[in-house]
Amino acid sequence: MFDVIVALQQVLDQSAKRAISNWLAPLPKGAAWHVISDYVFGDPDRHDTASFVLLLHHDKLETILSYIDNQAPVDIKKSRSASEGLIRYLKSPVAFSFTFVLDDGDKFLSTYAPVSELIEGLEEISRIAASMSANSEYENPYFSEVQKRLTSFIDDLKQKGNAKLARQVFLVAAYAAVVLDYLDLSAEPSNASWISDRDAILQRHEGIVWDIASIMFYVSKGHRKPAAERKLNTIDKPRLLHIAPEESGENYLDPLIRMPDYLAAAASDMNLHTFEFSHPKFESIGSACFSESANSVLCTLSWTGQGFLVRRLARKEL
Repeated sequence: MFDVIVALQQVLDQSAKRAISNWLAPLPKGAAWHVISDYVFGDPDRHDTASFVLLLHHDKLETILSYIDNQAPVDIKKSRSASEGLIRYLKSPVAFSFTFVLDDGDKFLSTYAPVSELIEGLEEISRIAASMSANSEYENPYFSEVQKRLTSFIDDLKQKGNAKLARQVFLVAAYAAVVLDYLDLSAEPSNASWISDRDAILQRHEGIVWDIASIMFYVSKGHRKPAAERKLNTIDKPRLLHIAPEESGENYLDPLIRMPDYLAAAASDMNLHTFEFSHPKFESIGSACFSESANSVLCTLSWTGQGFLVRRLARKEL
């Protein structure tokens, strides 16, 4: 899936890198950021979509959660209309969003990445983890734990495991690595905490999606250095954290996830040719957050049989 990252970055470097930098660079360097994600997969009436919201840790988490809960008490699926307050927050100076839409859903994924390719990809990630472990200045049990999870994932696929879900894990990890890389380039965060909805992608093999995304990001960041200085190793900054959301208690973070929920729902509903929506609530979100919005990137990804076609979408308001 590294070629997915390369394809996305080639297009976004040309079409969006300056906009990302212009928005994020003025914000405090060395700050803490939240990377919040939500997905739509497997709905025959919608596009497979993944949305990520970068949110500066600009206030106490309790205050942020309380504000969102007050503005949008439920996710968009359960609401008759979109919350203007949450839309304003999505467009505020402390947020930036990335939304990725697959043109052909799992049909695309199965064509591009058969099970044999998935296994080879996992084995490559495992080799990279082993190299990182060998290059670490101190013994880090994380890498051996990652390799165990990867081995379990590989064995599962060899025994005819859920290949469709495995493809989604790989794809979301690649998206997350791209998002983290642009955040790191523009904002130079001290730490980034990834918060994802409670779903099968997160639960698969003890959160293996996080391990794959982290390693892909480390490799991407390493490639920014001159070839002579490249070394597969962990990176001190940003410190990457993965917060598993809970249904209650300290890690009840559902309000945060309503931010990418709004974007993923609208983008998955959108007609990619006419930019029309099936419901006014999605139109409200799409018009505000995707129509030449200065703090969002919306793009589609498709497989031509010979390579990837990535398009950044922008709709001009009439």
